Amino acid sequence: MAKAEYRSAIRSRTLIKGALADLLQEKPLEKITVTDVVNRAGINRGTFYAHYSDVPDVINRVIQQTFAGIREALSPRILPLEDVPGAIMNSIQSILESDLDFYKKIMNSTAAPMLQEQMINLVLEYLMARETAYHVANQDPCFLTIRFCAGGLSNLYRDWFTGKIPIPLSELTAQSEAFLRKTLAGLPSA
Repeated sequence: MAKAEYRSAIRSRTLIKGALADLLQEKPLEKITVTDVVNRAGINRGTFYAHYSDVPDVINRVIQQTFAGIREALSPRILPLEDVPGAIMNSIQSILESDLDFYKKIMNSTAAPMLQEQMINLVLEYLMARETAYHVANQDPCFLTIRFCAGGLSNLYRDWFTGKIPIPLSELTAQSEAFLRKTLAGLPSA
């Protein structure tokens, strides 16, 4: 019985996520109602509220789960400086490839800044956690360089999803990794 309930919960969350992604192509996040989502998903309101408190909660939780997976993959790894860009970029690419259609819909909607902010935070977290290696404080030019790179990376992915960068995702990842690697190599070490 528990397995069936678990499968049902996964199915419901998947339907809700898909319905919301589709609705984001039609109107801004702030204009989408729970009624819109449940009608599109073909579920009842009780099912929606069993999993989420409101529409923004769906996006927030999906994005949080996405980046929790990346954080888990990166956290046990203590990497040399030269391997950090590859670990970050390959983790982001892997997550995006796991559901390209969903992320494309998000990046082409008013919810894109939420996803981009998480991407920026991930890069900052991972690099700043190693601040002793980089000898970086929030006021240092190095911090600004890392922040600039993180924001630029999130915008590159958004541009890729919106069709402004017509190269394969793997090439975008490789070029971004090379740029980040070169930039980090130029930072002073402790």
